[in-house]
Amino acid sequence: MGGTALSLIGCGDNSIISVPAQAVSITQQPLSQTVPIGEAATFTVTATGTSPLSYQWSMNGVDIPGATGASFTTPVTQPSTAGSTAIGSFQVKVSNATSNLASKAATLTAGPRSPKAGDLRYLFWQQVDTAGLFNKGSGVGEVLVGPSGIVSTFADNALGTPLGIGSSFACGGGECSWSYAYEPLPPTTTAFNMHYQGGSYSNYISDLQSYTAANIVITSLDLEPLEDAYAVSWVQTTQAGGFDYRLDPVVPAGTSQQAQIQAQATLDAKESRIITAVSFDVSGNAILVSYGWTGDTTTMYETQTVVVPQQNQISSAVVSAATTLATAGYVISAFGGNDTNGYILIGERVQGDSLPRSMVVLSPTTQPPYPTPIVYLHELNGVITLLYEQ
Repeated sequence: MGGTALSLIGCGDNSIISVPAQAVSITQQPLSQTVPIGEAATFTVTATGTSPLSYQWSMNGVDIPGATGASFTTPVTQPSTAGSTAIGSFQVKVSNATSNLASKAATLTAGPRSPKAGDLRYLFWQQVDTAGLFNKGSGVGEVLVGPSGIVSTFADNALGTPLGIGSSFACGGGECSWSYAYEPLPPTTTAFNMHYQGGSYSNYISDLQSYTAANIVITSLDLEPLEDAYAVSWVQTTQAGGFDYRLDPVVPAGTSQQAQIQAQATLDAKESRIITAVSFDVSGNAILVSYGWTGDTTTMYETQTVVVPQQNQISSAVVSAATTLATAGYVISAFGGNDTNGYILIGERVQGDSLPRSMVVLSPTTQPPYPTPIVYLHELNGVITLLYEQ
């Protein structure tokens, strides 16, 4: 298509300068995206050519009414009624007075649902997965409970792991210790503080109650009754949170314990509550900590619980159980236990959301994909296994 010349009149001698019109050229194509269920996608095109440029976006070849800008934001994504994650193909036609050009097609795919912004009950680390998070280096430490007293740590402006739970941190010599690590937040971010606290087992129920606040969510708990010790970790927002703590009814030890843990988790899910920490008491009863949130009182959840009995290569069994849960779309919201009673994993998902989630297994010496793991497990042979889920 030929271009129409534009005429400019010179200032000095009234001469006419002819400038050819520039045809449309797309310099940045819209990119294909995978967007979590319940969130919108934004497609953008960059084009050059003689102004004015006009835009028309289409989905699967059909023009979208009102989608006439350089960017187009979709409605929130939902999988099809057939369960397909493919949402559609998006394309834009850019035009000016002399030409038009269609972009390459970009596809939109639905991915596993993310937590709502501000929901610290699970996957809270992904909400601050921002540039600069790893630039300052990790902090590490231990919670100690023993004759020398109790050592607790408060890591301000940081995001931290759960407590290290497992065999290599079994108590001995009258003292218990639990490891943890944390990442300082970027200088301009002050959203979270991490807390790691130890205490006497005989006081753990009253102590947990004393730690509660609307802006606190407990992230891990380990009970060591034979040494009269416990440790707990929690994340605290610097703004109002709206979270309510509950120590769920104790689930007694026995052959039906896993079924009873499942039943309690199902009750919590129906109340829009998330289990965030689990452990075993002196009698082998399961202890579950759950939270509701005023920011979301209507979402119905589904839960799946797994109790992995103590065995050789316990980390392999825990990884296998966690991977099975993630493949079915469950977020691992809580992990805890010991070598005597086994290890509990709690899987939570929004009702009906069964899209698979990715599970990454790393050693502590490998750069992680996200700031904190969902499982921090120690074995008798000293091997440490970290599980990350997206």
